[in-house]
Parts: sequence; structure tokens; C-alpha cells
Amino acid sequence: MSEKEKSLNQTADIPQPGEDNFGDYSKSLRADAKQNREQILEAARKIFAEKGLSIPISEIASEAGVGIGTIYRHFPTKEALFEAVNISYKQRLTAEAKSLLNHPDPGKAFFGFFSRVLEEGFKNRALKDAFKSGTFNPGKANSGVFQDFHLACANLLSRAQQTKVVREDIDGKDLFILMSALLAIEQPEGDPDVNRFKRLQSIVIEGLRYKEDTFNKVSNHERYSP
Repeated sequence: MSEKEKSLNQTADIPQPGEDNFGDYSKSLRADAKQNREQILEAARKIFAEKGLSIPISEIASEAGVGIGTIYRHFPTKEALFEAVNISYKQRLTAEAKSLLNHPDPGKAFFGFFSRVLEEGFKNRALKDAFKSGTFNPGKANSGVFQDFHLACANLLSRAQQTKVVREDIDGKDLFILMSALLAIEQPEGDPDVNRFKRLQSIVIEGLRYKEDTFNKVSNHERYSP
């Protein structure tokens, strides 16, 4: 068989527009593309968390088992890839926060979630960078993802306040300022100051707890202030 005949036979095996199986072929391509995207996001999530945002795209491609060109077909820049990872993470946290709204112990649900976000942020260099750069600032949000996350956290906070577990004079914005401050703790390169983080985390959590005496003191201070 000539090379030309081989080429024609190979071409004949490829589904052409209008053929019955072309739709299945297109779906297969879309499935492959989706799988590649998920592999890239998972690899980027791992690499960014371990090494931060300075990591080259080639290392992410190697971790994902794809070529650099495949990454750029899905994400035109490293910033776009990081944003996609960040959005995926916020969506996961939002789902978790919403699932905790029916928790029988609102205080435990709130403090457990709040502590977990802080601890994950402390260990995750990319998330730490996100808080430091203001990515979680609602003024810079370009979609409804952050608003959904903010609302879910605010609802958790509100439930804990209604049961007088969390002090009543803070709101969701205060909460995110506290998160940002803790995640902005400067750390020696490659040597996280775990003790400092734990100590400051404990101070913040204790400060969030509802204490009747605290509110009496605040009220008296306001009453007698000049």
C-alpha cells in the first residue's frame, strides 16, 4: 500500500462533520480538555501552596503531566492560573461554610471553620500571598465568587453571635481584616514561625469570644468618656 493510500485510510478513520459519530468525538475532546484543566489546577494548587507564586510554569506542567502549551491554552498567564486556583479554593470554602450553617453548635462551627481557614492559609504560601495582596478584598473582586464566600462566612458569624458565643460588635469585614493581618505575618524563608502564629491566632480567637464583662466595660467607658 502506498503512503498516499495509508494517509487516505487514516483520514477516513477520523470522524468528519455531519457523520453520526462526530458528536461523540467532539464530546470526547471536550472531556479530555476538561480533564487536562483539572489536572493543571490540581498541580498548580499543590505547587503554588508549597513554593509560592514565583514558581515557573514548566514545573506546574511537569507536575500535571502536560505540556506548557496545554497550560497556556487554558490559562494565558500565570496570574490567570493562580486566579483560577484561588477561585476554586474559595468555592470549596464557601461550600463548607454553607454546610456548617445547620450545625447544632453554631459556636463550634464558626470557630472551627475560622481556625481551619487561618491554618490552611498559614501553611499555603499561595493563599498567604493572596491575602497579603488583597485578593480577598471585596473591592477588587471581579465576580460573585468572593461575595458568596463573604456571605457564607458572615452567616456563620451571625449564627454564632445570635447564640452569644461570638461578640456582637464585629461584622464580616472585621473578620476578613483579622484574617488578612494574621496571614500577613512575616516569616523567615523556609522556616515558618509556627509558635508566633499559634500565639496570635489564640489571641484573636479569644478576642472574638463573647464576654458579658467586656461589654459592660465598653459601655461604661463610652458613658464616661468626655
